[in-house]
Amino acid sequence: MQDEYIKAIEKIEMNKDRKIEMRKILENEMASQEASVTTLPVRAKTTRISTAAKVGIAAAAVTLSMGTLMAIPSTRNAISASVRAFFHMEIPEGAEDAQTKELEDRENRVIPTDDVEESVREEIESAVASQDAAEDKYFKDVTVNADYYSDTDLNQYANYYAQQNYNIMDIKKDAAYFDGYNDLRTNDWYSEGFFVSYQTGTNAQPTFSTILVFKATPEQLEGFMKNNLAIVNYEREQHRQNKVSYEDFWTKSTDSEGNAVYQASWTGPEPEMKLEPSDCARFMNFTLTYDAAKQIVVCTINEGGGIG
Repeated sequence: MQDEYIKAIEKIEMNKDRKIEMRKILENEMASQEASVTTLPVRAKTTRISTAAKVGIAAAAVTLSMGTLMAIPSTRNAISASVRAFFHMEIPEGAEDAQTKELEDRENRVIPTDDVEESVREEIESAVASQDAAEDKYFKDVTVNADYYSDTDLNQYANYYAQQNYNIMDIKKDAAYFDGYNDLRTNDWYSEGFFVSYQTGTNAQPTFSTILVFKATPEQLEGFMKNNLAIVNYEREQHRQNKVSYEDFWTKSTDSEGNAVYQASWTGPEPEMKLEPSDCARFMNFTLTYDAAKQIVVCTINEGGGIG
């Protein structure tokens, strides 16, 4: 049946990029099914294909076998919707879930207390234990099951990332915890949603990334973008750079499905004094796609650099 599906795709009248995407999800799906029959590697990353996609592709194959080229609009829509849902923000190969990596690093860390007085050592160990406990509580309170979301779109996305062994962190639950940027997020920007976080690179020169998936009205979307501009302008001020305007920061385009795509980036100045090879300019990059019909936002934020 796999060969029949692929043959059907080759005959469908669609652009080359869309055909490549369709073939990719089919081949990945078949590969993941074959892998599950043998051994499932730890942290295996498989691409899931939804029931809607299977039905749509199967219907396309049947329709083509009868000599009619994609005569059923609903079939074409089922395929397009499924592909669109899973091709916004992929996690790169070699990335590690941020929560998992944090716990692994904690297990392997070395706290230098050999050459200090006993009272000082006890103070350090107590402070570290307190910090670990606070972090554990945060993870417990904010992490949710992928099926936590009753909304069909959020549920589908959450299960997609959870299937790749990434922790699903609820945005509302996370908002209950303070961080250094909270005072800058003054605009309403979501109805509900989640994020996954991951790290690429080494601990000496890491890039920290977050994929946010959330429901938002057009007004909330604008609020989200204004919030992040405020964060970037705060960073610019800290690095003695001039502020930028909303219009100069966000650039807009449209993808092949008609969704709005926004991109923005900031790079700070190079450090005046570099003590380590990993010392480099701070940066933040944003890529956001908005499906206005479903009112769902998928945004990746990458940041890194700095000293230390």
